[in-house]
Amino acid sequence: MWGLYLHIPFCPTRCIYCDFYSQSDLSLQSAFVEALCRELTIYHDREQWATAPRTIYLGGGTPSSLPLPLLERLMLHIRSLWSLDGTIEITIEANPEDVSPEWARGVAQLGFNRISLGVQSWSDETLRFLHRRHSATQAELAISYIRQAGISNVSIDLIFALPKGYEQHWSESLAHALTLPVTHLSAYGLTYERGTRLDRMRERGAVIPSSEETYVTQYYALVAACQEAGFTHYELSNWALPGFASQHNSAYWDGTPYLGLGPSAHSYMAGHRWWNLSDIHLYIERLQQDTLPIADEEWLTQTELYEECIMLGLRTSCGIDLRRPMLQGAPLMERATPWIKQGLLTHTADDHLRLTHEGLVWCDRICAALC
Repeated sequence: MWGLYLHIPFCPTRCIYCDFYSQSDLSLQSAFVEALCRELTIYHDREQWATAPRTIYLGGGTPSSLPLPLLERLMLHIRSLWSLDGTIEITIEANPEDVSPEWARGVAQLGFNRISLGVQSWSDETLRFLHRRHSATQAELAISYIRQAGISNVSIDLIFALPKGYEQHWSESLAHALTLPVTHLSAYGLTYERGTRLDRMRERGAVIPSSEETYVTQYYALVAACQEAGFTHYELSNWALPGFASQHNSAYWDGTPYLGLGPSAHSYMAGHRWWNLSDIHLYIERLQQDTLPIADEEWLTQTELYEECIMLGLRTSCGIDLRRPMLQGAPLMERATPWIKQGLLTHTADDHLRLTHEGLVWCDRICAALC
């Protein structure tokens, strides 16, 4: 089993907080899709990727910025390479302003059965600050169009811990989101990534980040509200109604192999990680020459595999499976005991280490201590 991730690197405009690879030259879209199809073919011809993927995920960037004929070209090529199971989860990320009734019907006909919608906030003031191109009304209409097209698995992204002056919009955004017909919610505290416009604004004092106290308060309000609405908290930043956890993202956390194609995309299999060039021009050029656009690769050491097992396991509701071979012989329980005594970790009957409710916001610190 493995998952297929396709990075679609086009964004008409850039949000102030985003540090993912993207660019705005939409004239390259057709050449990019042809290059991506070539990359798919090259990997399909390799034995380890010959069986069909278990999940497909189009991320970005803004995959919904690709015209429907190009999405059709891409999906038809994938189906020409692999015989896809009818139950396979196929996700596309979309921005609300791109979603029309025609678009929603089109992607449904192409086989997409899960939409991840970048809402971020239900406050128009906050959306303008973040340089999002949609309004709260457009986001709500997008959900309606997607459901009307027969796609019932709808995920939305939200951002909390906004700068001072925007913090007050969070509780209303969250409450409104949970009244809508969505099946999955991803929520992230706003981060100030180096090189982003938001970080430059922070450096010159144009924005004041929220306090740690605000972050913790808003996060636990999120946990409580989602629980009350019937959503399962299956990963630190992800909640789903029963049966709607993201199959694709869950594979990242349990070590399932994945193949990432497109500029800057990462791949992983059995301790081997490699990633593509973060340059669409070089990406297209390499594939036109039938050369994979790999930038670099690494083989994880036993120590690195151990640390990843701890980090990824701790983030999930399943926790760290102490029976995994790579954890044998390590003083893990000795390191975990102080946190168990503080009530931030629990050692379960099925031999897992899991964060308690109180331990959720201490995940990074606990992870460092266990490694």
